[in-house]
Amino acid sequence: MPETPSGSIRLEAPDRNFRLTQRERERIVPGYDADALERLLAAVEAAVRPFLLSRFIVPEDGSGRMPGVMVLMGDPKLQPLLDEVWAPMWELYPDMLDTETKDYPGREIARERRARRLQQE
Repeated sequence: MPETPSGSIRLEAPDRNFRLTQRERERIVPGYDADALERLLAAVEAAVRPFLLSRFIVPEDGSGRMPGVMVLMGDPKLQPLLDEVWAPMWELYPDMLDTETKDYPGREIARERRARRLQQE
């Protein structure tokens, strides 16, 4: 991941003016949370946003090649935002929520959401 001159990609405060375009939202891989991705991107330096965004969108070149998977931010304040981006992905694979052995983001959030749903039923 590219670094900014300061060595950190996290902004001191999120950029309140940053928004994903409608076209970018349309290209987000199904299962990722677009609003959470927008919050994550708003929290990082503008120079790294295109790289991060590229990990979550379907390429326009028609190649069908999916982007590399982003699972670790390397910053304890950004990782929870990445977890939020991933959380809905687990709903696509509910059986894996309790069986997956790799440490993919968002699993704990998905488990908490499932527990709340079960309590409400």
